Amino acid sequence: MKKKTFLLVMPNYSDFPKLFLENLEKEGFEPYLITDNVSRFKYKGSESIKNFFIKNILRNKEYKQNLIKKHFLDELNKNLSAITEELDYVLVIRPDNFPISFIKNLKNKTRKLIAYQWDGIDKFPEIRNYFNLFDIFFCFEKAESQPNIQPITNFYFDHLPSSEKKYNAEKPKLYFVGLYWKSREEKINRFIDEVSGLSIELSIFIQYFQEPETKNDKIQYIQNRISFQENLDLVKSSDILLDFVDPLHNGLSIRFFEGMYYKKKVITDNVMVKKYDFYHPDNIFVVENNNYKNIEQFLKKPYFTLSDDIVKKYGFSNWIKKIIT
Repeated sequence: MKKKTFLLVMPNYSDFPKLFLENLEKEGFEPYLITDNVSRFKYKGSESIKNFFIKNILRNKEYKQNLIKKHFLDELNKNLSAITEELDYVLVIRPDNFPISFIKNLKNKTRKLIAYQWDGIDKFPEIRNYFNLFDIFFCFEKAESQPNIQPITNFYFDHLPSSEKKYNAEKPKLYFVGLYWKSREEKINRFIDEVSGLSIELSIFIQYFQEPETKNDKIQYIQNRISFQENLDLVKSSDILLDFVDPLHNGLSIRFFEGMYYKKKVITDNVMVKKYDFYHPDNIFVVENNNYKNIEQFLKKPYFTLSDDIVKKYGFSNWIKKIIT
């Protein structure tokens, strides 16, 4: 039986594309990949001289930017043309990273064009211009008054082995990695202050692009992104994952699904998690109403083992079936 062809289009973010392709292969697809990582732009012919004149004499800086945009589009279309087979499915993750004209070209190559916005709509409002370009558009948060948009949760990659590490109630290791935001910094600092007297090990990494004005000595500040595989190794060696919600998000981060698969507890300030069938108070502590004093009791409780049916429900294998149906 001929394999279904599946093109994944997504930003070249860490080692995520590799993990997607591996899991797609495990599910029996013949996968292809196009990312936003294209060849470096170079001037052609007299473009450099023309740009110098337009930029310095006419004070117009858009000429070069338009050349770069054209190069990006041309490279994307060239990579698409290299795929000669008709595609059964095309999935575009973070479509707003790609030109609209390229998305329209994708439509001509497939029976079903699917989008997944794994970041918030309000955080990247440009994505609203892409909603109607797809046969179906999935998002991890709800979008009002958009008939072709379907909510879907994040997931874990189930082609990877799970963890056998037992929960350490004596001195649990708490792990977090994320980008620096001012609002997040305040929440993390408050959390560290509240739990500093408890028997725990903190492993908190904050990636920054511009060095923070003040630093917390309990936080490891990094400039280079931790790869997804490195992150999973840190997840596996931890006991509790920390989750500090982005105020522009209206859904659940991937940490909840990693926690479920690798049998890790989660401490979060995202109250939405209480609505989900995998929520159990022994596994997920929701910081709300200044209830920090209850964390110590939560730390001492063993991990509550969820049913296989619930865990499998949120794996990539089930997730991919949903979006192509």
